[in-house]
Amino acid sequence: MDATDLRPLALGELLDRTFRLYRNHFWLFVGIMAIPSAFSVPFTVLIFSMQSSAIVGGPPSPKLVVGMVLFGLAFFCLFCAVYSVAIGATTYAVSEAYLGRKVTVRGAYGKVHGNFWRIIGVVVVALLRAYGMLILAIIGIAFVVGISAGILAAIGRGQPRPIAGIIIGLVMFLAYLAGIGLWVLWSLRYAVSIPALLLERVGVLAALRRSVQLTRGRRWQMLVAIFLCTMIAYVGAIVFQGPFFITLIFSARSGHLPEWLAYAFAMSGAIGGAITGPVLLIALVLCYYDTRIRKEAFDLEFMMSSLDRPVPAPGAGSLA
Repeated sequence: MDATDLRPLALGELLDRTFRLYRNHFWLFVGIMAIPSAFSVPFTVLIFSMQSSAIVGGPPSPKLVVGMVLFGLAFFCLFCAVYSVAIGATTYAVSEAYLGRKVTVRGAYGKVHGNFWRIIGVVVVALLRAYGMLILAIIGIAFVVGISAGILAAIGRGQPRPIAGIIIGLVMFLAYLAGIGLWVLWSLRYAVSIPALLLERVGVLAALRRSVQLTRGRRWQMLVAIFLCTMIAYVGAIVFQGPFFITLIFSARSGHLPEWLAYAFAMSGAIGGAITGPVLLIALVLCYYDTRIRKEAFDLEFMMSSLDRPVPAPGAGSLA
């Protein structure tokens, strides 16, 4: 893609470029996401083995349950670390491909070297802030529900009031939707933190502040893009794992989970994750560039830097 093609994008154009970039560099992005997807296979197989043992031989022993919980926590931390590195590699790959430069799976992962702890720092701080705000949203929803229940009790005074109950129930439902919606929009402040961290080479807190600045006024568009890309990921999971999940249900009813089913379910999930996972990450990086183009004229900045940069010799690698 030429640098002259950098310009502000409408939502439809952003999605079109996301899928075009994904299609043109399919094996690059699948190769990057295949590494974290492969880590989920042994964990899924182990879970299936436990379920099979519980169906055939009764519930597992307490020691086995404790061991599984500890293993699950350790695996979750390891998976988050590997997945965070893959996010960084995908960010570099999307950036290089979007700006018309050649990139490989090895080169994308190589650029993450030295940024591991900074990526982990951004992920941890952003998650802590998001979950902290979620707790506040839940408290707010519970407060509205409590007031609504009190009002309903006061109106009823022991007698049924169907209309009042419907109205207050509707208020409670709307409060729930509003609380979750506001939390999602607030969390989108940090949607482009990792692109800002890696592509601008700033610190953890600076990357979070930078993301808040860039996403201001663009979060509704990002919300729609993220929602559509997430739906694609779910559809991919259904397509790849759906047949094995149906087989799992019928096998569980018969009281036997065949060993091959565990491996098939785990492998299909890993393949589906590797294929559909990059779409959302590509969209986020394109959102990052789109906001920079709109707010900071990044397209002109990149064009000027391209004119100042010496032309590399044939066969030379990218300077970036």
